[in-house]
Parts: sequence; structure tokens; C-alpha cells
Amino acid sequence: MNKHNHIIILILFIGLFSCKNEKKNEFKTNQTTLNISSDLEVDHFNIWVTNPKKAKERLNNIGFTSVPDSLSQVHKGQGTAGRYFNFLNGYLELIFVYGQNELEENNKKNNKLDFIERANFQKNGASPFSIALKVNDYNVEKIPFKKIRYHQDWMEENANIYSAENSKTHLKEPSIFVVYPKIESERFETLSALKNIPEEYALWREFYKHPNGAQKITDIIITSNDLNLNTETIKVVNGIENVTVKNGKEHLMELFFDNNIQGKSYDLRPELPLIVHL
Repeated sequence: MNKHNHIIILILFIGLFSCKNEKKNEFKTNQTTLNISSDLEVDHFNIWVTNPKKAKERLNNIGFTSVPDSLSQVHKGQGTAGRYFNFLNGYLELIFVYGQNELEENNKKNNKLDFIERANFQKNGASPFSIALKVNDYNVEKIPFKKIRYHQDWMEENANIYSAENSKTHLKEPSIFVVYPKIESERFETLSALKNIPEEYALWREFYKHPNGAQKITDIIITSNDLNLNTETIKVVNGIENVTVKNGKEHLMELFFDNNIQGKSYDLRPELPLIVHL
């Protein structure tokens, strides 16, 4: 073997070794991303609305059962309230301003949070969507983005929500926050598992049963215009199973139930920036 052939072999070996290292590093990067995302799961999701009655009726009209207003939560001290639709693996909350003065007072105390901006989504072009996450074992160190600790009157003592710091400034993104265990949504594998709800709360079993047949949320796609897909929070959220945040022409949420087994779709615009796939 001449000197020329030795050089060629050496170059090929170095090239092959480099490619293996690149692939190894690429795998390590992907593995890290997957590990970060595997610590997080969607708990529920919100849509900010200005007319909760009309928005709720729009969902009722296509066969969704809502939690009665009398049983729906007012977020004391925050100035907001919700209208709720329960599913076996999460829930949809229509969130709205319940008391403007209380909302503004809360903003003074918690001016790093984004309630004011999100409530004014029609004027400032902010995304009207929020994604509530839960983290394994409620280990705050596993939350892979800069966060702000938030406590409010309606929460239990020593309980905190952690909001993404950039939800205040990156208004085209959905607002992202992590809930604490006591307010995590209850999960059920099947409708028959609703019997596990204690008898004293048996009424709540009916709020998971929808005339249109919807049971589980299987995909969530959120679209926004002029969205930066490379922010810390968007990369994390897009690493969570069955959640996609992407760029598009407008703010829009698409919810897929039971893998779209019925092959039906309902476009709820303009009352709600929502398309439902059953």
C-alpha cells in the first residue's frame, strides 16, 4: 500500500469518526429535548373571551355539556372567572374578565404576569390562548423555562402557579403556566371510570358526558401569526406529545377528540377562534 492510499484511508477514517460523533451529539441533543418534554404534560387549556355566554352557547349548540355557571370558578383576587367543559383527560376553560377593577389591582401587585395583555387580546393582537401544564412530582426544578411564581387569594395556602416569564412580552405565543397538584385536572380512562367520583360529587359525572360523543382530547394545534418558533417556551411546548404550536394567518385553536373518529368538524368562528374535530 503506497503513501497516497494511506492518506486516503486516514481521511476516510477521520470523516467517518466525525460523522459518528455528529450523529451521537445530535442524538444527545434530541434526547435532552425529549427528556425535558417528558416531564411535562398538558393539564388544561384556556381561551380568553369577551362574551362568555355566547361562546359557551356556541359549544353547547354542537353537543358539548358545560359545567353550570353556578358551579364555575371565580378567581378571587384576580378579576377573572371561567366557564368549563370537562373531558376525560383535561378540560377547556373559557376565561373572561369578571371584575375590571380587581383585574387592574392584581396587575399592580403582579405586574410581571400577562392577565391585562391577554384580556385585551382584541386590541393588541395577543394570542387569546393559554396552555396549563403539569410537571412530574411537582418538581419546580424540572420546569425548563424562566418562570414567575404566582399566588392568589383563590389558591390554597403555600400553593403556587408558575408562569412563563416571556408570556408577558411574547404576546403572539400562547400564555404558558404550570399548575400545582391540588388543581390538576382529574383523569379517567373511560366513561365507566367516572363511577370513581365519590357519591357526594356524583353530579359532576354528568359534566363529562357530551351528546356529540366527545370523550378525550387527542391533539391540540394552536396557530398564531408572526410567531417566533425558537423561543424557550415554544420549543418546550412543541416537544410535548399531541401539542403543536405553529405559524399561520390568524390566532386559531384546533381540538381533535378521539382521533377524529367521527370525521366531523365544526368551525366556531367568529364567536370563538376554534375548530373542533370529532
